[in-house]
Amino acid sequence: YDDNSPGCALGVIRNGEFTYRRGYGLANMEYDIPISSSTVFRIGSTSKQFTAAAIALLAEQGKLVLDDPLSKYYPGFPAWADKVTIRQLVLHTSGIRDYLQLAYLAGKVNDADYYTDEWAISLLAKQRETNFPPGDRHLYSNSGYLLMAHLVEKTSGLSLKDYAAANIFKPLGMENTHFHDDHTHIVPLRADGYEPTEDGYRISMTTLDMVGDGGVYTTIDDLLLWDRNFYDNRLGKGGPELITQLTTPGSLNDGTALEYAFGLSVSDYRGLPRVAHGGAFVGFRDDMIRFPEQQFSAIVLCNRSDGAPSWKGGKVVDHF
Repeated sequence: YDDNSPGCALGVIRNGEFTYRRGYGLANMEYDIPISSSTVFRIGSTSKQFTAAAIALLAEQGKLVLDDPLSKYYPGFPAWADKVTIRQLVLHTSGIRDYLQLAYLAGKVNDADYYTDEWAISLLAKQRETNFPPGDRHLYSNSGYLLMAHLVEKTSGLSLKDYAAANIFKPLGMENTHFHDDHTHIVPLRADGYEPTEDGYRISMTTLDMVGDGGVYTTIDDLLLWDRNFYDNRLGKGGPELITQLTTPGSLNDGTALEYAFGLSVSDYRGLPRVAHGGAFVGFRDDMIRFPEQQFSAIVLCNRSDGAPSWKGGKVVDHF
C-alpha cells in the first residue's frame, strides 16, 4: 500500500509481546491520517469470539445453560425453537436462516440500508422451518450470534456492549474496544472503511446497529491483551477451564467432529494446531491467526474491502 490509499495494520506476537507492529496506508483519506497500531477498526465476524466468550461466562455464572432450548428465551418463536439449543447457536449448527440473507431478499441490499434488530429478529420468527434439523449440519449463520447478543441482555440485564465491557474488555485493559451498537457513537481514532472503484475509492460504512455476529471495534494494541488471555486467563473465575471451553470444537448429532468452537475455527496448518477467525463487513477485512503451541499470533486489520487479510496473514505466518 502507498501512503495515499487505505490499508491495514499488522501485529505479530510471540510469547505475549509484539515482535512487529506497523500501520500501512491511511485510516482516513479525507484528513490524510495514517494507520497505526492504535487505529480502531471494525472487525466484522472476528467479533463472534467475544460474543461466544460472553455466553461462556454467563454459563459459568449460572445465568444460562448451554443446552437450554432457544424457546426458553424466545417464547414467541415457532415450534422449531424447542429443538434449537444455545450451544447450537454458538457452533452454527442450529439451521436457523441467516438474517443478512433474509434482509437481502427483503430488498436491503446497500451499505446504507437501515433496519433494526427487532425487524431482523421478526424475520427469523416468521420462518416456518430451519434449513435442516438442528444439530445435523454445520452452516454458518449470523442469526445465531444476533440472537445470542439479545440472550446476553435477557439473562444478565445488560446489553452485550455493557456486559462485554464489564466482564471482558475492562478486566483485560482493552480500553479502545467495544461493541458498537449505536452507529452515531463517536469513536476516537476510528478508521473509515473504503471500497475501491474505477477511479479511486468510496466510503463503505454501515448504519446498522446489530452486534453479536459482528460490531466490535478494536485495535492491534488491544488484541495483544486478548491474545495473552488465552495463555493466562484472567476472566470469570480465572484458570484454564474457560479457555478450554472457548477453543474446543463441537460436534454434530451423529458425533461428527467440527472445526468450529466458540466463535473460533480450530484446525491444523502444516501439522501445527491453529486457532483463527476472520471478518468481512462493508469496507473492513481482518484476520486473527494464533498458533497456541508456539505462542505465536499474526493479526491483520484492514479498512479496505479488497484487503485480503487471510492471504497477507498467511504470508506473515509462513515467513516466521
